Amino acid sequence: MSKTPTTYIERAARAISVILSFGALPPLAIAGEPAPDAALGERLYFEGRKADGSPLLAKTQSDVPLPGSRAACVTCHRPSGFGTSEGGYFVPPINGATLYSERKLDRGRFLLNRFEQAQPQRYRARLSQPHMRPAYDFDTLGRALRNGVDAAGQELDPIMPRYELSDADVANLQAFLKNLSAKIDPGVTDEELHFATIVSKDAAPQDRAAMLSVIQAYFDWANKNSGGERSREGFSPYHQSELISATRKWRLHVWELDGAPQSWPEQLEQKYRAQPVFALVSGLAPVWGPIAEFSDSQKIPALFPNTELPGNRKDSRTFYFTHGLELEAKGLVTFFSRRTGEKKRVRQIVGEGPLAAEPAKVFEQGARAAGVDVETIAAADNIAGRRPASNGAIDAVVLWPGQMDDEKIASLLSVSPAATPLYLPSHKLDFARSKWAQPFADRLFFVDPYEVDVGSHPLSFRVRAWINTRGVQITNQTLQFQTYYALSLLDAAVGRLKTDFFRDYLVENIEHEAEGDLNPGIFPRLSLGPGQRVASHGVFVVRTSPDRNDAVEPVGDWMIP
Repeated sequence: MSKTPTTYIERAARAISVILSFGALPPLAIAGEPAPDAALGERLYFEGRKADGSPLLAKTQSDVPLPGSRAACVTCHRPSGFGTSEGGYFVPPINGATLYSERKLDRGRFLLNRFEQAQPQRYRARLSQPHMRPAYDFDTLGRALRNGVDAAGQELDPIMPRYELSDADVANLQAFLKNLSAKIDPGVTDEELHFATIVSKDAAPQDRAAMLSVIQAYFDWANKNSGGERSREGFSPYHQSELISATRKWRLHVWELDGAPQSWPEQLEQKYRAQPVFALVSGLAPVWGPIAEFSDSQKIPALFPNTELPGNRKDSRTFYFTHGLELEAKGLVTFFSRRTGEKKRVRQIVGEGPLAAEPAKVFEQGARAAGVDVETIAAADNIAGRRPASNGAIDAVVLWPGQMDDEKIASLLSVSPAATPLYLPSHKLDFARSKWAQPFADRLFFVDPYEVDVGSHPLSFRVRAWINTRGVQITNQTLQFQTYYALSLLDAAVGRLKTDFFRDYLVENIEHEAEGDLNPGIFPRLSLGPGQRVASHGVFVVRTSPDRNDAVEPVGDWMIP
């Protein structure tokens, strides 16, 4: 029989020990040993390095060695700690709220994992035997990591590594895991999920209207569906009722940006302070780098903005369709470098602003490295009668017009040598259909990252039907189909969160859901993987069809630079 504490000090010590047993405070250090360090546990989790800086050592499937970062917990359990499924294997969540609680049968989560993707029999069998267990503590966590035995004494899956860890390493990892995905992220209430779309003032009004018409229609549609479910809580004895708690109304905020891009982060900070959002969806701005800088600073996922100049940070939370004009410049280098014959000589004409300067810089660097002789001149210069810097005729003219109008483009092309092929970026494809293009129609080419015939792509019919049945007029097919994709992917990813509204978990579900039939048919292929932020990586070089002025045809194969 335990002795009842009698003194103030004894009672305080007993109270502290009770608090510590629930994980509200870090465990006390053992005499002569350092206290557990969550920062060292984080390094172990993400980098696979132990407290002394040495690489983590582990074995999986009994004898397959996994050293260093390959053994890091994040490799399978992901940054959020919510795990994943891949190749027929289910990786369970290990975030603090899950790991340090008794496992209970959650039919809603079980059914989401079971039916939302095709998996082999071993996966379904694993989910059908969820292995109930008590909450983990320091001892059972250490046993699981070292010996592959869970808190209930059951053998873990053979793919779970068995680690060589000291008690200090286990304590550090436990200190980190207890706070992993522990607090719901901003932009979420009991009733609503807040999202924003960003539009710069220099976006064309007709494009702004086209994009927003699809976004508003999707939000209305999503809220009508979820509103019906929320109004009938308890209507079903099966899993639908257990998922009602995850349902939230979607609230849209349109953030408009004015002035120079350098001022955008400050404007966004003000808007975010006034109303935090859970994620950014779609959006329209020619330059996205400053917006990505803001979203990364606030750890806000941003889904597939419509932009020609994406931000390129490797650790960004912003997802893009392509690398924009940078991809097109590299694709054009690949196209020229594949041509056979004499050494190629290209005149590059550069308009004003970043939409011209950035791809021109990428093209010149890549072309020179590929053995292409490039002469770069500014569109503002008098180029009439200009001869290439090198001897010989010009083999091609590349124009990066930026935001100049069709008449100006025509005036620049008119002084190019007769019969010389002329190459423009995809965002000027409409120029080919204007009256200004008629004198050059037979020698105009465009770098195009899109599917050549979107109208005939099987997946485009579903998107077109959805937009039409919502009473939305299709005025810019590419823009509106891309917007629909961003929304449908957000919808699928949010649906897998259940009530776990963590941005890291949303990012992981976006990576997981991007493939498959969500592609609206405007790209040959869209796919993502862990850590990937660009879904399409190739281009065509195309010209207008001689039979149909509103159609294009490729002049070569799909190229991935």
